[in-house]
Amino acid sequence: MGTHEDITESKQAGFLPASGEGGFFLPVHLNKLAEQMISLTQPKWKDQAMANGVTLDIRTDLQAIPVIAGNETELREMLTNLIFNAVDAMPHDGAITLRTRHEGEHVLLEVKDTGIGMTEEVRERCLEPFFSTKGEQGTGLGLAMVFGILQRHEGEIDIQSRPGEGTTFSIRLPVLKEQMELVPPQEAATPSAGLRILVVDDDPRVRETIRAFLVSDKHEAEVAFKGREGLEKFHAGNYDIVMTDRAMPEMSGDHLAAAIKKLAPHKPVIMLTGFGDMMEAADEHPGGVDVILSKPVSLVRLREALAKASRHLRAHSTGELRITTISSTAGRAI
Repeated sequence: MGTHEDITESKQAGFLPASGEGGFFLPVHLNKLAEQMISLTQPKWKDQAMANGVTLDIRTDLQAIPVIAGNETELREMLTNLIFNAVDAMPHDGAITLRTRHEGEHVLLEVKDTGIGMTEEVRERCLEPFFSTKGEQGTGLGLAMVFGILQRHEGEIDIQSRPGEGTTFSIRLPVLKEQMELVPPQEAATPSAGLRILVVDDDPRVRETIRAFLVSDKHEAEVAFKGREGLEKFHAGNYDIVMTDRAMPEMSGDHLAAAIKKLAPHKPVIMLTGFGDMMEAADEHPGGVDVILSKPVSLVRLREALAKASRHLRAHSTGELRITTISSTAGRAI
């Protein structure tokens, strides 16, 4: 009852850009990465779930496995999306199990949940871009991003699921071969660690994904679920950078950015939007916004946006201000 990586390849090919860190693969310890992502996603699977009256547990069965070759940034994104997907599939108490083992020339990673499961139709389509069963709360991009990452890693995915019996995602990744020539990646645009960042977005999945990315890069992240709450937190706190969604109830991202600039004219503001490319094509530059970051957000593009925002204060002194758009289709600042 599994589905394999050959699902409608024409729909998936090129959905995500090649690795934003130069496309180079380096040795990755998958067990260590899995343990790290369990910790970083805890606000979603533990704290947020408990706030909704649900108790979730994450269990591990991480066996001795060899090192794999991969892009650690993308593999973090893959694990984050798989864990978040499992959480969303469990409206009641349940458990998520992460399991690894060595199978010949591959390492097997399983992410299993005890959630509501999927029908055969949903199982066959769940990797398609923009397919979602979550209504307005879902973008349909999380599992499609997982599929794109696996394609670039020459990996395989198999999905086992039945309604009411949970779901298991089984992922196979090639073992690092000793004769493989490793090329060091070119230095990517990465901001200094330790920034204090306010993230404002009414989509809890987006908020927690960005928060997990920021914490993994050793930043301090505070979140708000709407514009007015974000402005209140900005008044009360001391933040280096503000990140805001554009379309939010009560107070839009445009209005929030303008209000922040009135209070702190030199404070960098990053706008999150699913229409960044369209805004750039139309030369639409909202007032008070310094960097436009297109959704879906990856860790590489988030780092680029933060690096741009961090340099923004220097631009003030030279008079070379300009709006920068970080595209969801290019992986590089344009």
